[in-house]
Amino acid sequence: MPVKTKNNPTSDSSTQRHLPFSQIRENVIIMKDNSGRLVLECSTINFLLKSVEEQNSIIISFQRFLNSLDFPVQILIRSKKLDIDWYIKNLNELWKNQKNQLLQEQTYEYVAYLNKLVEVAQIMKKEFYIIIPYDSEWERSVRDNSFLGVFRNFWLAINNANDIIKIRSQIRNFNNVKRGLYNRMNSIKTSLENIWIKTRELEKSELIKFLTDYYNPSLESHSNLQWEITDYNVIKE
Repeated sequence: MPVKTKNNPTSDSSTQRHLPFSQIRENVIIMKDNSGRLVLECSTINFLLKSVEEQNSIIISFQRFLNSLDFPVQILIRSKKLDIDWYIKNLNELWKNQKNQLLQEQTYEYVAYLNKLVEVAQIMKKEFYIIIPYDSEWERSVRDNSFLGVFRNFWLAINNANDIIKIRSQIRNFNNVKRGLYNRMNSIKTSLENIWIKTRELEKSELIKFLTDYYNPSLESHSNLQWEITDYNVIKE
């Protein structure tokens, strides 16, 4: 008779095992070390068009903002290729339907100029973000510089698996992490408003796109993603 062999479970070799975050809940990125992250998108100001007095005021206000922080933050500047195909398509429609001959010729020349520009150069845009961390262990997740902390971070990097017990622990601790993150976010928003910089919290669907672009920038903007955002919670409460 055949001998029944014991099936050894195969180790999880998926990409998700090596990512530092576990799930996204209510616009909060939950990391595998039980800490949390909020991502704020920042508006821009044209510094060079300001007067000297305004420039000095902006510099001093930003310096005060940095000095007022009693927690770590990450400032992320990202350059992305700007897709203007839709813009050129709309101009082509405008050119075809234009009744004024002079305006039609000018629109045609402008479309031709844009097509040549796209052929020889990539049109880029810059995006600015502030990433706010929070954990209940004195910022251990972002600045543990102790001797043991170095080995701890190394071990987490090579053994970043997730399990049900860890995920349930994250859910129980979620309200505390969320409260700490939003207190910090409100402080940052108030400080940046003094230098005419508006901030906006990224929502869950935007966070999914943000992380996808960050970890796989080679994907085209029209790549098909799973946009049922409730599916990005690993486990329900």
